[in-house]
Amino acid sequence: MKSFLTYILLLASLGVSAQNAILKGKVVSQGGYLQKGAMIHVVGVDTVFTNELGYYIVEVPSGRQITIYASVGTERTKNILPALTPGKTYQVDFTLDIANEIPEIEFGVTKREPYDGVDRIKPRVIESFPTVGGAENLIAKVGLGTNQTTELSSGYNVRGGNFDENLVYINNIEVYRPFLARSGQQEGLSLINIDLVEDISFSAGGFEAQYGDKLSSVLDIRFKDPKEFKASTQLSLLGAQFHFEGRTALGRLSYLFGARYRSNGYLLGSLDVQADYNPRFYDVQSYISYDLTVDAKLSWFSSFSQNRYLVSPQSRTTNFGTAQTAFQLFIGFGGSELMQYSTIVNGLNLDWDINDSLNLNFTISSYNSQEREHFTVEGAYRLNELETNLGADNFAEANALLGFGYFIDNARNDLVANVIAFNHQGKQINKWGTFQWGATYKMEIIRDVLKEWRFNDSSGYNLVVLKRPNPNNEIILDEYLRSNINLQSQRVMGFVQQDVVLSKKYDARLNIGVRSNYWTYNNENVISPRAQFSFKPNKAHNDSLRRYSYDIFNLDSSRLLYYDSAKKQDWTIRAAGGYYYQPPFYRELRNLQGQLNPELLAQRSIHAVLGGELEFNAWGRPFKLVTEAYYKHLDRTIPYIIDNVRIRYLAENSGQGYATGFDARVNGEFINGIESWFNFSLLQTKERLYYTDENGQEQRSDWLRRPTDQRVNFSILFQDELPSNPSYKMNLNLVFGSRIPFFFSGGNRYVDGFTIPPYRRVDIGFSKVIITGDKAKVKWLENAQSLWISLEVFNLLQVNNTISYVLIKDFNNNIYGVPNYLTGRRLNLRLILKI
Repeated sequence: MKSFLTYILLLASLGVSAQNAILKGKVVSQGGYLQKGAMIHVVGVDTVFTNELGYYIVEVPSGRQITIYASVGTERTKNILPALTPGKTYQVDFTLDIANEIPEIEFGVTKREPYDGVDRIKPRVIESFPTVGGAENLIAKVGLGTNQTTELSSGYNVRGGNFDENLVYINNIEVYRPFLARSGQQEGLSLINIDLVEDISFSAGGFEAQYGDKLSSVLDIRFKDPKEFKASTQLSLLGAQFHFEGRTALGRLSYLFGARYRSNGYLLGSLDVQADYNPRFYDVQSYISYDLTVDAKLSWFSSFSQNRYLVSPQSRTTNFGTAQTAFQLFIGFGGSELMQYSTIVNGLNLDWDINDSLNLNFTISSYNSQEREHFTVEGAYRLNELETNLGADNFAEANALLGFGYFIDNARNDLVANVIAFNHQGKQINKWGTFQWGATYKMEIIRDVLKEWRFNDSSGYNLVVLKRPNPNNEIILDEYLRSNINLQSQRVMGFVQQDVVLSKKYDARLNIGVRSNYWTYNNENVISPRAQFSFKPNKAHNDSLRRYSYDIFNLDSSRLLYYDSAKKQDWTIRAAGGYYYQPPFYRELRNLQGQLNPELLAQRSIHAVLGGELEFNAWGRPFKLVTEAYYKHLDRTIPYIIDNVRIRYLAENSGQGYATGFDARVNGEFINGIESWFNFSLLQTKERLYYTDENGQEQRSDWLRRPTDQRVNFSILFQDELPSNPSYKMNLNLVFGSRIPFFFSGGNRYVDGFTIPPYRRVDIGFSKVIITGDKAKVKWLENAQSLWISLEVFNLLQVNNTISYVLIKDFNNNIYGVPNYLTGRRLNLRLILKI
């Protein structure tokens, strides 16, 4: 009734203008489905959107020709009207060529996106969850087959792959992780600013040919297209950020701007290393679009970030072992460590609709990263055995000295990376479906000056001297790396793919495509055929349950489509597979000695994915269950070791292996009106390596667990609120990951190593919506959408999660793996204002 009255009042207000005319109507798909949120653009006049029922109304000038467009996504249709009579109302309906791809009206909620192996995540749904890191930490809890082993890093693993095997796009521009970072606390801000993002698309494997050449996954970030002015500000104990967006009065220019500042010093104070932490991270991003014509849009994306991590360590005390045998490591430090990198990304894009069936897109982008890693840190350590007898007077205190030593770590590493890319993509609607193509040219220039060494003296003896003669008592370093590398190369890439509707009765679709990638450095060209197939086995049954009701506006007695939801069997089955190559980037090219291998070839993974999606109702609320089983055959792989977040490659194609597993996720309104996610994954990934032994003989290892072989992973993002007062909310972020292997060095990579204990973490937030715009009593908050405050507890259970180990020797030459723990429990206070 409220919507009906609003509509009548709107008609009355528009009717008072005798100089104008009124256009009204509906937007439907070819199948007759009314389209909520379709854009109606009257050239040079106004832009409006269809309401919940798919109808629109707009006032236009009379006495002249009117051009009006209706669009949903990239589909658009046009209507040219002659001069209109003042004060008259005209009915103008639109039918878009979108079949059944766009949501239908269904029991009061919007039908979700079609199941194509891509998770589509709305930032506003996950932004309220507590997290130490950036958006990637939350995406890893929602995306299938995704896990993290540290809360401080933006890196994530997908179905047995490492951080470097994930493809990340922002507005069609590929972005990269920092090259020199050794630990998560050095990384700073990721490039994803959640305030600016409209859509997040994530695929864990079996993705289409249009996406680039990585082994594991693709993350596609799309920024907002603002329609009106909005702004937000966020303050917390870890930093601050704000953004604003809008569109000019004429509607042709839109702008989006965001800035962030972060300092992790408070958080890092919970680490074992007591130090003077001085991290400082900030960035500025903007996205500006201008409608050249109604069919062409020019946009500019720009990002600048400065991440500086300075620390002067003082001491470290770490207790480890078991209840029966406990140890304590104490280290006194001197010196300091500086990790600094700045990143500049720019991209110019032209999006042009040639006609209703042809779209062309052109992008020119540049990525520049300047990184500096300078440190000199010395330390003297003492290893003690602790008293474990509960009745002893010195319980939990040192009762025996097992060893002591001294070390110096030194590095002067500088790296500059530039990537310039020219990209073109096109899309054409034909009689079979949608045909897409693309071509990319990249030029990469990398300058790396590497100089680092380590000296270790255990119990008065240099460990290297003990292994070889040293008659002159020279100082012999345990490790010494020095190189000066200039790498310039080009890549030429392209793809074609065709989407075909095989059967409308079962909504059966097939996408087939192929990619090509050529790299001048090793003169290798790889071809990657890929295919995806999906269908709805129960679609005919569901269509038989259609019911109709008449539109309350009675504009033309049109009928609204809905279903008898209780009887629906809404299954979608999907299969996907293909070849996925990953040509080496700079990090894979450089071996443990700091040298490049120009003979290194692209790694290869053959994907096979079978999955299903069920949309169902429970307790009268919508839910979705997604399950996928997969197998990936891996060959020509490059072995590596992971130390914290630093991946060090052996720079040789000496591995072959596999990854197989099962992923499941259920998400929906466990609490009415609030969405939550439950993810569960099983994984096994192994490999065998070919190597040369000490006698010069070629050997093949046994099947070894890969460094990312986390067999079980479980995560929850859960939201709740007080039924009697919904302004009080709770957000829970829980994750469990089973043990993973750990390899100390490349020399022991060919045998099973240590294992890192399970990763267990619970973050929880309690928030209160203080005001909303219609309840604000303070004048300067009258235009506020919301103001809320949140108290967050990081690592609620105070679990000492291990990220890596450091090796220590005692007097008897026994080796101890001392764990490097992640952050402990911390409180955080957030204040969020949205306008």
